[in-house]
Amino acid sequence: MPKATDLVVGGGRTAGGRYIIPIIRTFTLCMGEAAAISLTPVALLVVEGEREYLALLPGAPETIDDLFETLRGDIEREKEKCAG
Repeated sequence: MPKATDLVVGGGRTAGGRYIIPIIRTFTLCMGEAAAISLTPVALLVVEGEREYLALLPGAPETIDDLFETLRGDIEREKEKCAG
């Protein structure tokens, strides 16, 4: 049974002059011709001007700081979408 877990950047939203961008853990389980996927938010990135705050949610991986930087390109794209 192949399984895969990854962190991805969810769609950002604007709230009160801030951008809120979820970081989501995806879990995929493939069995024959069927597949199941689970999406669980593990962190929220709050952007206020040039400042960023990362709020960890229950279930966030201990190594999220290292993984976070691998998502930087996707985060920047979401920030541009929110600003546009």
